[in-house]
Amino acid sequence: MSGALATVREKATKTMNKAKSAVGMSVPEENNTLREEVAEMCPQLTFRQRMAGFGTCFALGWIISLTSFNYFEELIAGKPVPFVVIYTVGNVISIISSLFLCGPKRQFKRMFDDKRKITTTVYLSTLLLALIVCFIPFNSDAKLAILVILLLSQFVASLWYTLSYIPFARRAVLNCFRREFGDENVV
Repeated sequence: MSGALATVREKATKTMNKAKSAVGMSVPEENNTLREEVAEMCPQLTFRQRMAGFGTCFALGWIISLTSFNYFEELIAGKPVPFVVIYTVGNVISIISSLFLCGPKRQFKRMFDDKRKITTTVYLSTLLLALIVCFIPFNSDAKLAILVILLLSQFVASLWYTLSYIPFARRAVLNCFRREFGDENVV
């Protein structure tokens, strides 16, 4: 019985320390494993520097992605390389931004947990396929159609992936669509 009580006490202590750490309270060094895991990527960065790195990379990624639309006419004209490459680089930089917050190992686990693995797979696949299709020589009308589908899928997957981190956001979006386009009895 005392072994079970010790296990419960240990789990409760770990949970409490994680909660303290999440809100910025100090945690005893021996229970600081979450903070150590976060610091694996850039161990010298403070919390403020990590937030600045995240914000900078995320904003830079979106700016680069939006800049790709300067090449939209070339995409339509059958020269997709500048648009697709710049758009993809912007998306990759946006993904990398979250590494500042949680480190590569934890980010990879989060990307492929049960709630996100399909969205992550679609997103990463469309990134790669858009680059591949962009460089394969074939009919420019077919290439354009495929690229537009891939880029739209990529955008939707990115949005759906981002919403998975906001509590109840996916459910709220689905309810809005159901109310607007489907079942009138959705609460």
